[in-house]
Amino acid sequence: MHREETLAKLKEKKQVKFIYLVHDVEELRQFFYKKFYEEDFAQMLKYADCLIVHNDSMKKFFEGRGVDPEKLVTLKIFDYLIPDGEISHAKFARAVSVAGNLDVRKTQYLKEIGKINAKFNLYGLNFTLADYQNVDYHGAFPADEIPKQLNSGFGLIWDGSSIETCDGAFGNYLRYNNPHKLSLYLASALPVIIWSQAAEASFIADNHLGLTIDSLQELPRVLNEVTEEEYESFAANAREMAKKLRAGYFTRTALENAVKTVNQQDKNGK
Repeated sequence: MHREETLAKLKEKKQVKFIYLVHDVEELRQFFYKKFYEEDFAQMLKYADCLIVHNDSMKKFFEGRGVDPEKLVTLKIFDYLIPDGEISHAKFARAVSVAGNLDVRKTQYLKEIGKINAKFNLYGLNFTLADYQNVDYHGAFPADEIPKQLNSGFGLIWDGSSIETCDGAFGNYLRYNNPHKLSLYLASALPVIIWSQAAEASFIADNHLGLTIDSLQELPRVLNEVTEEEYESFAANAREMAKKLRAGYFTRTALENAVKTVNQQDKNGK
């Protein structure tokens, strides 16, 4: 039996309710979009009783695709489960960290960071920027160990090929998604610097977790202007946020809200 036939049978014969937790929207990612994903997306919309989407920007996208706003619940940020381990307090430093795939064919803006008068701490595989004077490479670490390494300065949320703005498919996706890297930084109790047009920029600003910038060219100025007192406030808030992310707070809350949404639909006869 095909998947759609199974879903239809469960929904019609068993009155099963479907709650979808959206991981990625390939239409927005663009670089992987194919007919398979288009059909998969349409099937999801057809059978979903509730959709847990990343944030308000993604919610607006789904509303634009005709989804009833009452069926949409926002996650706000992805959790980063770490069941054990002490949460450190980040140390003040005028530097930014980038953790992840350092292949400049994918993370293209890294090729240009040598032009920026700011210190970059890099963590991950495929490092090739040893000649850059403003870069310190710290190696690659497993997912459960990297949070112990990210303990000073700011984590950077940026993507695309340019240091002027987040461009291209990778950069544009930041307008809609909750980056895994953001969850990593905050689960490490590390304040962040994020592109001002990213969907999660408002989450950072509202929770006082770091700074927003329009261009990486602004880094020298904003790093020079941030005070130790301001940084300590960011770090304290990041530490409290780390407790939630490590314990699965946002996923649990979103699922609870999704169940309430489905139950309310039943009461309203939808």
